Amino acid sequence: MIDEIANAAPNAQIVLMGYPHIVGDSQCWAGDFDTLNYLADYMRDKQKTKIDELKRSGTKVAFADPVPAFKGHGLCDSDEWINGVVAGPHGDGDFHDGDPANQAPCITKPGQNTCLSLEPFHPRNAGTTGYAQVMGQALTDIGYKGANAVPS
Repeated sequence: MIDEIANAAPNAQIVLMGYPHIVGDSQCWAGDFDTLNYLADYMRDKQKTKIDELKRSGTKVAFADPVPAFKGHGLCDSDEWINGVVAGPHGDGDFHDGDPANQAPCITKPGQNTCLSLEPFHPRNAGTTGYAQVMGQALTDIGYKGANAVPS
């Protein structure tokens, strides 16, 4: 995909964003959440390896690692940037009772069925701001000057 983007837009500033750790260091739920953080590290390492390979072949691409920025902001941390389990629906794009695409269980309440939202394990508002800051720093690091900048 990155090669396709680079070929279609040779002056593009491509940055691949990684995944943060989902759960903080002090877990507050029962479950194997270490695996989620392990998977974030695994994906980061594979993505960085691929980015390094693409750079060596001449592709203009960088990697943005959100793991350090999200430290102290995972689930169970005092300042969570990631949603835990969220009951929904919260909007038109969320699961609704009777939706054939809904594989998540609906919790029956008197007079209504509430389905789990698509929001769990996705960033809260502070998390999207954190992602934006990581991306902004990655763009600065590669010398990106903005959409209206004249390429050098």
